[in-house]
Amino acid sequence: MIRLALVDDHELVREGLVALLEGDSSLGIRIVYSGKDVGEAVRAHADVALLDIDLGPGSAPVGESVAAFVSTGVRVLLISAFDDAVSVRSALKEGALGFVPKRVAMDVLREALATAAQGDLYLSVDLAAILSSATERPDLSPRELTALQLYASGLTLTAVANSMAISPHTVKEYLDRVRTKYANVGRSARTRTELYAAASRDGLLEAP
Repeated sequence: MIRLALVDDHELVREGLVALLEGDSSLGIRIVYSGKDVGEAVRAHADVALLDIDLGPGSAPVGESVAAFVSTGVRVLLISAFDDAVSVRSALKEGALGFVPKRVAMDVLREALATAAQGDLYLSVDLAAILSSATERPDLSPRELTALQLYASGLTLTAVANSMAISPHTVKEYLDRVRTKYANVGRSARTRTELYAAASRDGLLEAP
């Protein structure tokens, strides 16, 4: 019997997976947690966590969530509707044992869970494709990084300039360099929203 923690921020998805997994007698799964709170899921003493990569606004980066599970001996299998290469790679570094997209058939999910429960890496075609196409995060200078952090937090160019004791024109130059560096690694980040999303995904939004 595999004790499974199901961590996803969409109730409809959770209910569907619970019905499918508990109704599959060939795998022998018992759901010990179903919800979106990583802390509660960790305390459920599961054998395996089926963890959504993105748990919505305000959630911790997936790498931190994986580390919390792994530190207590829980094996983690990632699941998502999106192929987020950066998040998947960061989660694998923390000990995740594979990734399956939500579009897969039930037999694929069954195989992935059984593999993770044994402590083995489930190297699917989807995971191989993500890793082969994963792009590096750009190499930003300290001043470029500070400008990005302040601007992405919602400040205007003038407010960023005042905080950094430089001119708004110089702030714009820093941000233009950031956009160029993201473009050079194959990741468009032209708008403030795109800059925020990219920086958040790369773990760059700690307070400067």
